[in-house]
Amino acid sequence: MNCQRCNGLAVYDDSFLVQTGSSSVVHAWRCVNCGMIVDEVIHHNRQVLLRRKASNGSKLHRYGSEAA
Repeated sequence: MNCQRCNGLAVYDDSFLVQTGSSSVVHAWRCVNCGMIVDEVIHHNRQVLLRRKASNGSKLHRYGSEAA
């Protein structure tokens, strides 16, 4: 798989994440070149964002505009 950021080699990685004293295993794709990590949550959120952008067409929602 290729990295979405730099098009480098992305490998499936089982990493340990340590937060607040407890450890948990993270299953994600990690780029060997730039270090970008994409797990299931990141991938899902990006898909939702892409669907929203596609359904809105060319509408731009700007802060303070009437279109928002």
